[in-house]
Amino acid sequence: MSDQQPVPQPEFSEDGVDLTLIRWMLSLSPAERLQVLQRHVNAILEMRKLNAG
Repeated sequence: MSDQQPVPQPEFSEDGVDLTLIRWMLSLSPAERLQVLQRHVNAILEMRKLNAG
């Protein structure tokens, strides 16, 4: 039995990229990733519509 603790992974890369979001997205299935991205697209389109009015 090993008593070693898992090595903590950095939250940000040296250039400031949020690695937690990348890891989270990669933990999703391809279909789940598409759902997340489609919700973002829908939100942007709704904001554009509200700002145009």
